[in-house]
Amino acid sequence: MAERSIQSPEPGSIAVWTFVIRDGQTFDLVLNEKLGPPLNHDGLLTIWKMVGTKSEADSVLEMVTGPLIGARVVRHTEVETEEMLAIRHERLGLATEKT
Repeated sequence: MAERSIQSPEPGSIAVWTFVIRDGQTFDLVLNEKLGPPLNHDGLLTIWKMVGTKSEADSVLEMVTGPLIGARVVRHTEVETEEMLAIRHERLGLATEKT
């Protein structure tokens, strides 16, 4: 069972996604390091964050709730503000665009 957030970012925009994962099989998932740290689920309870688009978060959700893992997931999102974007870019060493 998967619950989706009421809050929804603009299509293609970057958001911070929090996954609360319960039950299912144990697994380790390594994504592109810019999306987030490796996801290591012990089969009980895991809270994990990633930064990415809704499409990327949907892919993770489908994988984790699918028949191979079968976890229950509640996913929340925070729409990234301009200030959050600037801080994230600074920490990742990326150039920020001036608008």
